[in-house]
Amino acid sequence: MKSGVFLIVFGSLCAGCMAAAVINTESAVWTYLNKYGYMSSDDMEDGMPISDAIKQKAIEYFQLRANITMTGVVDDKTYEMMNLPRCGMVDMDSDTDMVRRKRYALGPRWSYTDLTYRIDGRTPDLPASEVDRIMNEALKVWSDVSSLTFTEVSAGQDADILINFYYGNHGDGTNAAFDGSGGVLAHAYFPSRNPIGGDAHFDEAEDYTDGQNAGINLFQVAAHEFGHSLGLEHSDVQGALMYPFYQGYVPNYMLHSDDIMGIRAQYGENVGVPEEPMATPVTPVGDCMTDISWTTRTFDGSAYLANATHVFKLVNDIVLPNYPRKITDEFPGLPENIDAALYYEPNGRTYFFKGSQYWRVLNQAVDGGYPATISRAFRGLPNDIDSAFIWSGNGRIYFTKGDQYYRLTPGYGVDQGYPRPLSVWAGLPNTVDAAFQYDNAITYFFSGSDYYRYNDNSFAVDAGYPLSTAVVWLGCNPAELGLDGNDAAAVIPSLIAVMFSAICALLYGQ
Repeated sequence: MKSGVFLIVFGSLCAGCMAAAVINTESAVWTYLNKYGYMSSDDMEDGMPISDAIKQKAIEYFQLRANITMTGVVDDKTYEMMNLPRCGMVDMDSDTDMVRRKRYALGPRWSYTDLTYRIDGRTPDLPASEVDRIMNEALKVWSDVSSLTFTEVSAGQDADILINFYYGNHGDGTNAAFDGSGGVLAHAYFPSRNPIGGDAHFDEAEDYTDGQNAGINLFQVAAHEFGHSLGLEHSDVQGALMYPFYQGYVPNYMLHSDDIMGIRAQYGENVGVPEEPMATPVTPVGDCMTDISWTTRTFDGSAYLANATHVFKLVNDIVLPNYPRKITDEFPGLPENIDAALYYEPNGRTYFFKGSQYWRVLNQAVDGGYPATISRAFRGLPNDIDSAFIWSGNGRIYFTKGDQYYRLTPGYGVDQGYPRPLSVWAGLPNTVDAAFQYDNAITYFFSGSDYYRYNDNSFAVDAGYPLSTAVVWLGCNPAELGLDGNDAAAVIPSLIAVMFSAICALLYGQ
């Protein structure tokens, strides 16, 4: 691993500023590949690779990292990728770097987890209070999913991470000098005992913005740079925050699971506060629920079925003892009467919706800063939704309200052409109270006291459904629920089907 400056290069327009040079010649290509570690100085002579074999290998390595076709020649797609906004950290130090499996990569780490930061300078592009908020939120991205904590300190106090904005050469050496609009955007340093270790610098020549497509989104740049400040290298996973190529402003950014695994490998999980055990409360039908208001999964592998006030917890298809519990005890900070819940696997978070608000939760702990407004984070989605789920048929996010459904793309909002009639989902009732994709990769819908299993191959509800939610999912006594023998017998094929689905999921990854 090479220590030193890690640069992020993003495309931008800045009136009156010098623009970054376009890579459109072979000599510029070799300079680029040498800068980012695809060739060493020993491979170069007078600015050119010393052999055709070195040229081809370097190009193929770059194409592999960029997730484009490995042609071994500098084609149009290669030029396109080289001119994309990107981080300036070297992508590899040796051939062995390129054969590692696709995942996060780790550099040096802090030996402690309670870190401090100090903002020494702010861009005039945004109000000072907004810059402070953005830096706090960019650090919080990492503390939300790890054991890290960040405390801001005042001017004159020592801090682990110093933040500042500069023009041009600002004392880090000529190789680290900022080059104006559209070139080097920022750089940061790995954790170290060196006074500059962990510090993050931003190029003041850029036009920093917040919450819009124009300019450079300061939050995303800062969050990426702080990843380096915490000891994360670049990830090979496209879509991860630590991926080398910046891909534009993403509203309501959700940290990728690859980034989460990386920061946890460095510093461990955010374990939260342990909960006190409590006696089983009384629910409308003894220890059972006939009607379900919402269902979801959580990052720790649990599944939940709840009504307005109480929740059951399932692990490995088994309802845990001492459940149901009050929602407010299981999820401190959540209200009762939740409308819907959604587990989003890429960032390990569960989202709870009520009225015009939503909460973001890791396992049972509500993230700081919530609730937030649905309309800001989920553009085009109405308030008071009925259910939310990721359909196992295509991995897309869906919401229902009344007899309509919505499809949503993270970062963009509700897709064009939605809402559509819920009747498109053959076999479902007119309205749905809850839905989720279970850990067997099958999507289940709940309405009233019944549930439906959806078949992704036939695009319809499986034969034999609906069945009793309380009996099949919660193990309730059919007689106590007023069900006759036929109702009780009808659940047996469902139990077999669930077991069979789970076995298939294990064997075939479906």
